Amino acid sequence: MDARDEPTARLGRRLEMALESTLADSVSWTVTTDGPVIARLPDREFAFERADSPNGHRWTVVLRADGSVVSKFGQFETIDDVVETVESLVHSDVRYTVCCDG
Repeated sequence: MDARDEPTARLGRRLEMALESTLADSVSWTVTTDGPVIARLPDREFAFERADSPNGHRWTVVLRADGSVVSKFGQFETIDDVVETVESLVHSDVRYTVCCDG
């Protein structure tokens, strides 16, 4: 398998294209793929967790702000679904949810 076909590499390329298109020059951003894929914007970051199974890959999108997990979205079966979720979240307000189990 060519490294370009690897799911993590595909996700990184798709995120870069989507953020370039969605944000243009309005906000600085980076995508790193030298470990887990992480997309960073000035006020938030998206980390992508991949779970492998015999039926394929499942992705979870973890939204963080100020170093804390704000929300998790997923499990997505396709990279298209992951990218669409990120595109919808880059302009949304980051809201914290406070919850307790007690």
